[in-house]
Amino acid sequence: MPRKKIPLVQGFSMSLVCGLVGLASFGGCSAAQPPTAVVSQAELAVREVGQSQAAQHAPRELSNARQKYDQAKRALDAERYTEARRLAEQALVDAELAETKAEAVSARQAAQELQKALEALRTEAGRMSRNLLDTTEERV
Repeated sequence: MPRKKIPLVQGFSMSLVCGLVGLASFGGCSAAQPPTAVVSQAELAVREVGQSQAAQHAPRELSNARQKYDQAKRALDAERYTEARRLAEQALVDAELAETKAEAVSARQAAQELQKALEALRTEAGRMSRNLLDTTEERV
């Protein structure tokens, strides 16, 4: 079957129309649609981090995440979608920061405990070594 050739001008026009439709749907619709997904992600992240050790080790960061989530929710309810998306994304970042800071504090505490345990082992090993030397010298 022979294919029909699309005239250059007609092909260009069709490409231009398709491109404009694509841009309109990408740019226009994304701003007009409520950012419910990112707000839900922020809610989940804030809730999960709030149940972790972040409340104890990163209270300021957790508080910032909660405040920004609350502001995002209010902006969403007021149909200020761009602001809601921005605040929800900031809440996600703050929640991640709180979690990371809490994990760092926990890791630092675990390292300190391990250091104490190692020092206790060294002390015990030294004591046992001295006892062994003392016992060996008494036999000689």
